[in-house]
Amino acid sequence: MMKEKTSRSELKVLDCVALANSVDFSLIGYELGNDLKAALEYALAGEAVFHSGKDPLSIFRQTLSDSIRNIELHPRGKLFQDFLLKGPYENSGTIPKELTDLSLTDTESASAVSFIFSFMVNSFKGALAELLSTKPCTRLLDNLRREKAIPSDSRLFVGDAVLVHRSRGQGLSKGADLHILSGRHKAGCITVAGVGEVKSYSLSNTKLCRQLNQHIRRSRSGLNVSGFDYSGEKVFISDSNNCPAVRISVLPSCWKLARTFHFENTNSSRYLFVDRRDPNRDDEVKKIDNNNWRIALKWSQEALAEAAFEMTFWYMEKVGEILYANCVPKNWDDMTPAEAGQNAVKMMLYYAILRSRTKGQKQRAVALYNCYGFGYSLGMNFMNPEGRKEMLWTKDLEEIYMNGKTEKGCCIR
Repeated sequence: MMKEKTSRSELKVLDCVALANSVDFSLIGYELGNDLKAALEYALAGEAVFHSGKDPLSIFRQTLSDSIRNIELHPRGKLFQDFLLKGPYENSGTIPKELTDLSLTDTESASAVSFIFSFMVNSFKGALAELLSTKPCTRLLDNLRREKAIPSDSRLFVGDAVLVHRSRGQGLSKGADLHILSGRHKAGCITVAGVGEVKSYSLSNTKLCRQLNQHIRRSRSGLNVSGFDYSGEKVFISDSNNCPAVRISVLPSCWKLARTFHFENTNSSRYLFVDRRDPNRDDEVKKIDNNNWRIALKWSQEALAEAAFEMTFWYMEKVGEILYANCVPKNWDDMTPAEAGQNAVKMMLYYAILRSRTKGQKQRAVALYNCYGFGYSLGMNFMNPEGRKEMLWTKDLEEIYMNGKTEKGCCIR
């Protein structure tokens, strides 16, 4: 089907706050949503401080709003919107001169796909990991206070509740994902009793330690804590023999999503169901040495990625509601504006696959196309015998369900 060209001027900026306030924890699935809500409840009961929001739902919505705003304000945020509006040229050949202004260039298309695959997905994935980390970190702080390893009035400050003075020039920047702060010094001063780094992917101990130590050093430049400013000379680092500054690393678990699936028939349709795998029973907290701790979340890197991909697809649905509010494209008359938005991104990804100029560009576009069509666990792991991602179709899944692989030797790895 030929795509319809849409004028760039038709785009309206989404209201991030209103959009976030339209959803609840069900956006990320029943089990993950319940766990995230429980984590925030536990942290709030332990007097953790967030930069905005006083209850779990408002904190979740504010975090979601911040992620959407970061996407829209990113230099490639507008390019992503153009990807939905104009998209790549719809054939693999040379773009006719008279159509060059109506389509993205191949370089622009590849950049937009990379932006979705990396920045957009990672923005949501990182936000989920940070919020989930608050429960095991609060529990760890309770133990450390009882053991007198940190000051008794130490509290956990999450995300942008603490910002760092720039070492050069004026202004504030993001510091550690988590700060453990104590106000037991004389009035007007504050003590950094620890810092935490939260990752939504695997990272070596060496790199994590380097980042944590850097956060400690940067905090000496001064901190802004929930709107209260502390210059560098008012910030102390807990480095005594009894209470050295704590370093906490938080990473997702390593377990994999299920790769199995089945079909169920009704009188009129056949439905695909991807089997589920339960997360670990609980977060794991491990002491590395005297003041270093490592936390493995009960949710895995793949589970967080699955939720993040679904969140990006939901966001595209909302963009579609604006783009196609007045009229959906021809032949899409049976679609709502939201459905048209989701259909548009899959269509543009299909064209992006045709226009890919490198193996890496094609693999990213194929991965997105498959995930938005069949879910993360199947879409991301449909491989040919050489280990490269291939476009996935229902017929392929039928063959895999019956024989374990397709006629061409592709399978779910």
